Amino acid sequence: MSDKEKKQNGQADGVNSQKPEKRMTKYDLKMQRRKEEELRQQRKARYSAIIGAVILLLIVGVLGWKFYDGYQDKHGTYVTVGDHDVQRSEYEYYYYSGINNLYAYYGNYLSYMGLDLSKPLDEQAYMENMTWKDYFDQQAVSQLKQVYALTDAAEAAGFEYDASADVDDFAESIETGAANANMSAADYLKSSYGTLATMDKVKAYVEKSSIATAYYNSIEDATEITDEEVSDYYDENKDNYDSVDYLACKIAADMPETETVAAEETTAPETETGETETLSEEEKAAQEAEKKAAEEAAMTAAKEKADEMLEQISDESSFENLYADYATDTAVELRKTNAKKSSISPTGVGQWLFDSARQAGDTTVIEDTTGNAYYVVYFIDRYLDHAKTVDVRHILIRSSAETTDEMTDEEKATAEENAKAEAKQKAEDIYAEWKNGDATEDSFAALAEANSEDTGSNTNGGLYEAVTKGQMAASFNDWIFDDARKPGDTEIVETEYGYHVMYFVGDNAEAWYVNIENTLRTNKMQEYITNLTADMEVIDERGNIDYLHVAETETESVTDTAAETETQEETESADK
Repeated sequence: MSDKEKKQNGQADGVNSQKPEKRMTKYDLKMQRRKEEELRQQRKARYSAIIGAVILLLIVGVLGWKFYDGYQDKHGTYVTVGDHDVQRSEYEYYYYSGINNLYAYYGNYLSYMGLDLSKPLDEQAYMENMTWKDYFDQQAVSQLKQVYALTDAAEAAGFEYDASADVDDFAESIETGAANANMSAADYLKSSYGTLATMDKVKAYVEKSSIATAYYNSIEDATEITDEEVSDYYDENKDNYDSVDYLACKIAADMPETETVAAEETTAPETETGETETLSEEEKAAQEAEKKAAEEAAMTAAKEKADEMLEQISDESSFENLYADYATDTAVELRKTNAKKSSISPTGVGQWLFDSARQAGDTTVIEDTTGNAYYVVYFIDRYLDHAKTVDVRHILIRSSAETTDEMTDEEKATAEENAKAEAKQKAEDIYAEWKNGDATEDSFAALAEANSEDTGSNTNGGLYEAVTKGQMAASFNDWIFDDARKPGDTEIVETEYGYHVMYFVGDNAEAWYVNIENTLRTNKMQEYITNLTADMEVIDERGNIDYLHVAETETESVTDTAAETETQEETESADK
């Protein structure tokens, strides 16, 4: 190899190793390991810092979300009704109002409806696919829709109503309830309307609800019902308003008192070994057939007896004369007058009496399979009862005394007498105040609102309108329906409730007319509310109201099924 080549090769080798390799001493190795450890610690520190920062962010995020979620739950939108954001406290006001109202109406009878308020409502079935929580949610949503729809309409119409008296009455009722329950007003309010309820919040809800009610009443009062509408409705529903007079005789079948198959099995004769003999299927069937034959024979005998009576009837007198000989149940009244179809039992009798082909003097025998009897019936007349109704004002002073179990009978009697005397004196004082004043209907109404203890009328001047005969307590009823009664008559009347200062306003329309008028007005108001709330959408973005989402799922399922069916039909049509 030439020197030139050696030089070129050496230069080439020198690219990789221009300097001679240095030998590593112990010190160098020690320093290298220290640097590597420092690098590892630095990387570890950076990694820990990154992980710590992430964890910190997660903690802050979770705590922040919990705070936000809790804040939203209390102060944010719980559900949206139309254009209105409803907070949880307001929703719970209507939710618990529904529970309170149901309990106030049914009390301990709620258990018969399958409801136990001491247990979770979402674990108790109201009906298939619906719990009691769903039911009260549904009621709350319905109330919210109506209240907001009515208040929106009231505002648009420029309707004004001072609800301060209603709010004050509510606040007073809370104070009274709290005192009776030995609780603070704040705790009583929360126990009644939810844990987020405060007096200021609930007062606002009461005010809004009162305005909605007042506006609804104003619309109802302005809703006119014409004579023609009443007449047309009567013609279409005569069976609901007409009355009939008729005679009836019940002839019950003498049903055999046979034991049931189950009872016969347990009392079957013992065998020689002392074991109870079990009836065979054939023996059971034979017993059932024997029992059925005996029952049919009893019904046949009752039918023959009824037919026998029927053949002898020629008029009302003959029916009355035969009644004692054939009736098996004299507790059943012979003559029925002014009977409504809905009150007649059994239903077969009512259907026959209200048949449009019925004529005076018609007779028949009707089977009552449920009661194991036959009825012999004589039709007398069908008519529209023209009984009048009346309007009256009153001021009630209750005479009940407060007694305790520790009191003797004599002490209780004395307390009752004293309470009665005090009530009578107070009624007389109020009556005297009226007579010594303006002595007008308006002045009487003012005294009623100030003094009457009848919560059903003391907010409208003690007025009851369109009162029907028999609707009120006996002596109250007798006074207002006295033939000599005339507008402006006054008197003090005693009933089992106490003393009533009376003011007779005058006659009203006939009962049938008033009933139809009320029905038509109710129908119109239901239609009004339906139309008013039709476009008011309820949005539950947070999933608080289960039944709404169940309804949405069912709707989507129906829609999907319909779409699939339509697609299948189109495909089948195309194949053809």
